[in-house]
Amino acid sequence: MLAGPSVWRRGNRRADRPPSNTGGSAVTQTIPKSEHFDVLVVGAGISGIGAAYHLTDQCPEKSFVVLEALESFGGTWHVHRYPGIRSDSDLYTFGYRFKPWTGPPVATAEEILTYMGEVIEENNLDRHIRYNHKIARASWSSEENLWTIEGTRTDSEEPIHFTANFLWMCQGYYEHAKGYTPEWEGMEEFAGQIVHPQTWPEDLDYTGKKVVVIGSGATTATVVPAIANECEHVTVLQRSPTYFHPAIKVFFLYYKLRALKL
Repeated sequence: MLAGPSVWRRGNRRADRPPSNTGGSAVTQTIPKSEHFDVLVVGAGISGIGAAYHLTDQCPEKSFVVLEALESFGGTWHVHRYPGIRSDSDLYTFGYRFKPWTGPPVATAEEILTYMGEVIEENNLDRHIRYNHKIARASWSSEENLWTIEGTRTDSEEPIHFTANFLWMCQGYYEHAKGYTPEWEGMEEFAGQIVHPQTWPEDLDYTGKKVVVIGSGATTATVVPAIANECEHVTVLQRSPTYFHPAIKVFFLYYKLRALKL
C-alpha cells in the first residue's frame, strides 16, 4: 500500500510550448522558459518515488519529471522529526513490490528514508527529480489536451513553468510548511511551550516536565511512549473515545506474505 493520493489526468497531444493566452488585456511580463514532459509527477515521497520507478520500468519511451518542493525526498518521513516517529503498518505491505522490505515489520522514519534512498540510487531516479520546485497552480486545456503547471523555486524564488500531457499528484495530504494549530481562548496566557509535532524543535527539553498531549491518533501513539519515561507526567486529551493495546510484536500477515513472496 502506497501512501498519498494520486490523480491521473490524460492528454493526447505533445506540445513544446505553453497554451496561448486568448482574450483579456495585454500585460507585459517576463514569462519563464517552459519545459514539456509527457508526465509530470508532483511530490518525491513514497508515492512519487514509486511513480517514478513504474514510469521508468513500464513507459521507458515517455519523458517525465518529479517536482518536489522540499530540499530532499521522503515527504512525511523527511519533514516529521518528533520522538518515536515510525510506520503505522508493517513495511512489507507499505513498501514497494519491486523492492520487498526485508527489515523489521515496523520501521523508523530514518529506516524508511534509507529504503527510499536505495530505490532512487538503484534505479537512477535522481536524474528525474527536481528539488525546491513548488507548484502554485495547474490548469487543464481541453482545446490543447495539455496541462500547464506554474510555480516557483523555493531556494531562489525563480518562477518555473511546465507543460505536460499527464499530471500525477503524489503530494499526500499534509501541509508540510505548517501543521494545523487551532486557536483557543487564553493560549497567549499559557506560560509553557506549545509545540506542534510536525515542527518539533530538535533542542526541545521535556525532561521532568508535565506534558499535555491533545489528540489520540497515530502521532500520539508514537510520541507518548517515546517521551513518557523522561517526563514527570503525561496527560492525553481526546475528543472521541478510543483505546490502545500493547504494540504487536509478531505480524503474522507480514511473515506470511514474505513467505509467499506476494
